[in-house]
Amino acid sequence: MVRQFAAVMSLRRGPALLLCLLAGCAGFGGDLRMGPVDEMLPPQPDRCGLAALPELTGQPMARLADFRLTGALRVLWPGQEITNEVDPSRLNAEVDVAGRILRLMCG
Repeated sequence: MVRQFAAVMSLRRGPALLLCLLAGCAGFGGDLRMGPVDEMLPPQPDRCGLAALPELTGQPMARLADFRLTGALRVLWPGQEITNEVDPSRLNAEVDVAGRILRLMCG
């Protein structure tokens, strides 16, 4: 009887837990928005080490592995939407469908 009760309680909490997790992923209660790169990522000062990198426009994104980055790297593919969350130490590499770098920016 105790096992059956525990099983029923687990089933009842499952949907509530799932709903809470989905709400967190959807950003309810926060001010995160999704949109195109140009709208969600305003120009940022160089806090990601961009000035130390050579001109890499047109190069394969794999070239970034040759350099020590000061923060995280985020690759932005054509048509990808991103959140408006900005991390000044993150390097963003906007690439084309072939994986060639179109531009690099902090944020």
